[in-house]
Amino acid sequence: MTHSDPTLLARMAAAEKYGAEYFRNRQGNDPIRLEMFAREKRILERRLDAQHFLKGRVLDIGCSTGEFLKAIGWQMTNAWGMEVAEFAKQQARSIGISFDKDVFSEKDFFDLVILRGTIQYLPSPFEYLYASHRCLKPGGYLFLTAPNTNSLYYRLFKTLPFLEEELHFWIPCDTSLRMVLRNCGFRNVEFTYPYLDSPYAKPVQDHLKFLAKLVLRTNHRFPFWRNIMCVIAQK
Repeated sequence: MTHSDPTLLARMAAAEKYGAEYFRNRQGNDPIRLEMFAREKRILERRLDAQHFLKGRVLDIGCSTGEFLKAIGWQMTNAWGMEVAEFAKQQARSIGISFDKDVFSEKDFFDLVILRGTIQYLPSPFEYLYASHRCLKPGGYLFLTAPNTNSLYYRLFKTLPFLEEELHFWIPCDTSLRMVLRNCGFRNVEFTYPYLDSPYAKPVQDHLKFLAKLVLRTNHRFPFWRNIMCVIAQK
């Protein structure tokens, strides 16, 4: 990221875990991830007007290899990213994503800002949300996905299956995130909870694992109701 303050993502990028091997299945070659992208595309399509859908100015914060924007068919001449893992950044550049503008450098510029699974890694998440509001055009949208601590799984087990607690700073809940977004100036804040609509869900198996974890305290990791939240908010 071009922001001058050190961030957790910068330290992550320096770690061996986040080199080329980490991104091996994050280059548009994982069928389940691609199906998830297609479902998220439909969420965006319902909210973004036709004029800006897939061709407005978009900023993807924590864009990885650019696989999400490529998978949903965004016009790359209007695509910017923020990413500190150098391997992923090179891959994103190779498909046309630019890095000369970011959430802190622009005002009233982007039509859409994306924070997919990124907010929990940022040591200053509220700063990014305020900056997201500032860099969006009036009427522009924020699209955010994040873990949700207001879920039965978290309430019972005090964790979520995909958390990397040593790397995360803020694990939001839908109640607090709604309040934060409104205080940052966003309106029309809409939450969805993509469990049954997720390609990762296997409801029968997931509920059996849930019971086993509840009764026997097994170490099963599985998706469950409201573990993930998907948010669209408007400036």
